[in-house]
Amino acid sequence: MSNNKQDYVIDQVGLANIFEKRETMIEGQKLVYYVKIDYSFGYFYSFGDGVSRFAVLTGKLVGQLISSNSAYTCADFKTVREFCRMNNGYCYDKFIKSYQQHIGEYYSWDTNKKNRLVMISDPDLLRKIKSKTEDYDDKILDNATDISQMYSKIKETIVSQDEQIMKILTSLFKNQRVINSSLSDDVVAKLKENIIVYGPTGTGKTEILKRIASLYGVPIVIEDATSLSETGYIGRNITDMLEDLYLAAGKDIEKAQKGILVIDEFDKLAEKDNRSHDHVSRIGVQRSLLKLLDGSIFYFAKEKFDTSKLSVVVLGAFTGIVADDDYSNASQKDFVDYGIMRELIGRFSKFVAMKTLSKEDIKRILVESDFSPINTYRLLFESMNIEFSYDDSFIDYIAEEAVKLNSGARSLKTIFDDSISSAMFRIFAGEYSSIHLTGPTTETKSYILREKA
Repeated sequence: MSNNKQDYVIDQVGLANIFEKRETMIEGQKLVYYVKIDYSFGYFYSFGDGVSRFAVLTGKLVGQLISSNSAYTCADFKTVREFCRMNNGYCYDKFIKSYQQHIGEYYSWDTNKKNRLVMISDPDLLRKIKSKTEDYDDKILDNATDISQMYSKIKETIVSQDEQIMKILTSLFKNQRVINSSLSDDVVAKLKENIIVYGPTGTGKTEILKRIASLYGVPIVIEDATSLSETGYIGRNITDMLEDLYLAAGKDIEKAQKGILVIDEFDKLAEKDNRSHDHVSRIGVQRSLLKLLDGSIFYFAKEKFDTSKLSVVVLGAFTGIVADDDYSNASQKDFVDYGIMRELIGRFSKFVAMKTLSKEDIKRILVESDFSPINTYRLLFESMNIEFSYDDSFIDYIAEEAVKLNSGARSLKTIFDDSISSAMFRIFAGEYSSIHLTGPTTETKSYILREKA
């Protein structure tokens, strides 16, 4: 929030509404708007320069004097209650309630009609404003409609992980509600969740967080644990990750401190053999993560980064952590036995086990996901005016090959590309007008081409 008192105005009533002036660029044009940020009891003072100023007695701006754009002036001061009595007994409680409920809404200065602040109601303009400003943090995460829309959008890409998506989104939304509340730091620390997402390769762990990153109004970065090293060793460290988050927040340190840090390949930090040559480095990184999760101060580029309100999500395959394919059976002891420090795994309060993908799940991904190679190639062929079709035998073939590789959805594009690579040359050469994909046999290929007329 700006410390420049001239960045604030009060409305015509002049006693309860304070707006902060903001600016942002939308489609190449500068937009000036105002955010209702406080309601306060106060007094009007009349100074020798003839300008009335508002003395804030409560709220975020307590103790400040703010110039008024109001036409209402008086030689002496009046409290809110006195103002209500002057105006035919206007109900004091109703007065306060009517202004309190609109805190955080957006306004523009209407110079064409009544020369006053008017609420911005255009939903398209509101969305553009919110997507570009720090104000969006508090609002998008408090709206049940937004979480439902995000959930539905992510499911368009990540198939057969509905419960997992819901758990991750719910925890992140809860964290943002908590850290943006007026609760004490101790209560925030107890309510905020650090999340560990684990399960087989190719089940969508990283992709879920990438999708959330593309939809969220909160700064979020996804880092790779394999690039981290203990302080003093060659490689990246915790401070480097926080600096990336700071840059993702537009160098707004307050916004960055409430962001989301995702650490991928977390299982690669496990130390299974104390005699390993890189034991010090791995254990050292785990120890540095303890400090991060506990809520500590880190310094970089003249900035002080407090991680007490940071949401941390770690992702890892943890191959072999359980004897069967049911990763939901993994316990904290299993993670410790795997090589994660007991103190570190104890800092995570939310464990999300990804579902192992069956052949039927992979078939659903191929047909339903907008990330499926079938659906992405469909777009390519449409752009080339090539007729495209496939049958169930082709879907069965791709799914069976993916199951053999035991790599979930990660291998689908590779298998698909290999199946039609020889056909693509002839299509690009302009020889054919259509392609039909079918399950190959020992005698036939996985595609049928039709020559151009």
